[in-house]
Amino acid sequence: MSLRQALRSRFKGDKPDSPTSSRKSKDSKTLPLPVVVKEEDETDYKDDDCHSFQSASSLSPCFPSTPDGEFKDLQEKGIFEQQLTQLQEQLVAAMIENQSLRNELEIINKKQSVFEQIKHQLESEKKKNNLLEAKIKDLDHKKSLHGISKSKKKNTDGAGKSNLSVEPAIDIASDLQEEDVVSIPDGEFEKPAVKSPKSFKMRLYEGILKKVYEVIDDFTEEMDYVHVENTEADPLTGKKLKENIKRFGTAVKPYYDTVKGIVNLLAWKTPPYTLIVFVVYMYMVLKGWFFPTLLACLTFRLFINILIYRGWNVQFNFIDPGEIDDKDPEESLGISDKLNLVIEVATKVQNTLGQAADGLEKIKSLLTWRQPDASNQLFLVILTGFISTCIFPGTDLLHIIGLLIGIKLFIIDNIYNKFPRIKKKYDTTHQMWLSLPTDAQYEKKHMKLEIDRYILKHGEVPDSEEVTDEYTSSDDKAFCQLFSLPNSESPLPGWQGGRMCTLINREKSLASAFKSGKLYLTRSFLCFERSKTPSPKNIVIPLANISGLEKAKPYSWLPGGGMAIEVTVTNSDKSFMFGGLMNRDETFNKITQVGMAAQLPWASGLPLDELHMTRELAKFNKKSQPHKFKNLSIGMVCDDKENEN
Repeated sequence: MSLRQALRSRFKGDKPDSPTSSRKSKDSKTLPLPVVVKEEDETDYKDDDCHSFQSASSLSPCFPSTPDGEFKDLQEKGIFEQQLTQLQEQLVAAMIENQSLRNELEIINKKQSVFEQIKHQLESEKKKNNLLEAKIKDLDHKKSLHGISKSKKKNTDGAGKSNLSVEPAIDIASDLQEEDVVSIPDGEFEKPAVKSPKSFKMRLYEGILKKVYEVIDDFTEEMDYVHVENTEADPLTGKKLKENIKRFGTAVKPYYDTVKGIVNLLAWKTPPYTLIVFVVYMYMVLKGWFFPTLLACLTFRLFINILIYRGWNVQFNFIDPGEIDDKDPEESLGISDKLNLVIEVATKVQNTLGQAADGLEKIKSLLTWRQPDASNQLFLVILTGFISTCIFPGTDLLHIIGLLIGIKLFIIDNIYNKFPRIKKKYDTTHQMWLSLPTDAQYEKKHMKLEIDRYILKHGEVPDSEEVTDEYTSSDDKAFCQLFSLPNSESPLPGWQGGRMCTLINREKSLASAFKSGKLYLTRSFLCFERSKTPSPKNIVIPLANISGLEKAKPYSWLPGGGMAIEVTVTNSDKSFMFGGLMNRDETFNKITQVGMAAQLPWASGLPLDELHMTRELAKFNKKSQPHKFKNLSIGMVCDDKENEN
């Protein structure tokens, strides 16, 4: 039987009783099909298997022509050839897989051989090491027998035996490298000897040296590592703001309760408890046990916190904060109530920051002698304390200071809080604190003193001290408050509403040289009010400080004689140019008349010897200097940056 017939009988499934099939099976011999070898048996096959696969794979599904009775029709022949092609593809795939498995097996065998070689080398090195240790041990033993006395001296000095065996050990190692490794049976060599412990001096020296090196390393600059802080801030969001406010309130609550409890304790809200604390405090201070008692209380408080952390339900406080409101204020509030709550919180924050700023400015005033009486008292107290510490022992001073503080906090302050009249009469510390000025108050006071220096006395007008509020109108009061002037320096008749003009700075360009405003004239000052700007800078020119008044023309290219007047001030390089005056001549004459009434040199044109205020006025003009305040300048032109505002 041919290969074609065998495959046909396999896939077609002919019946055995068919005469044609029986006749063909008898006359033909069966051709065995190629067999796919499994992975575990493929090592037994060599070149013969490869030859059989190659011969089988060379078969083609196309065979020579056969008799017509071999296939029933062409369809059956096509099916047969298709099945034969599939079988051939499977055979080729099996051959490829077999070859890849053989390659992997060869790689594994190579790795295993390398592993065996490394293992053999490690065993040989181990034997060499054991042999070297044994020889070093024998050599040390021999040297120790011959030089016992020398070794004892070296041990006392802190030297070890290892110095005697360094060179022989090196020679033995070199000999072992040249010689072959000799197999040594197990148990022939003993374990290597333990090194003798170092002496105390040697260990102390090594420890000190190690610490010195560590300190040197700590002070060594490491240029590679640069720590860069993340300065990027989170953007402003309502949710984040609300969360942070809530966190801050939760974190501050224990401290607030503690402060509130101390205030209640000092206010004798619970008299028995306050009395006990007062007696204990005074006794501890008198015996010198205040600080140990304070540390003991802190230790006990931390111990209570440990118990709470471990799950104990302990409710203990040294100080009772009173009633605690745990209700969330946002639980039952509407939109309008929440808005009012936000406004209330913002107002409270604003007022708190203002009070803190006032306190810091008062301390600044106390230390910089802005209030001489208060600063003098502080200086005397500090000086007395310094002298007392130099004469008396420190413990006695601490006892006295502690007793005085206890009496002040527990007794005197309680009396002051209950009886305000006694506090107002005897509490000098509180009065001194209230008398300290803030920066705004000090500037206002200083401004008033500077302005009072320039007030002129006229024979026809009463002094400023004799003028009361009954003679001034509301507009005049507003004017005096704007320029920080006394009520006697209200605008003269015809100048109540001011006169429109422009302050011209000829050093600037035309676009920024003009500042509009109003010009006012009083008995002693010429005032200029600038139009409303983000940061107004008003100008007050004392008439006594004027050195010249002239009619002027701002720019030479303007037609006519000009509509400006130029005011020159003593001890100042710059002059004031007021332009755009509708009645320039009338304004000039009125200012001159007021100056002549005060007998000022620039208005009368007379020499100084013929005036009543000659010498005093001359001295005054030499000492007078321009002054600049927050929103007001006396006898000076604002800077360029201020004029731009």
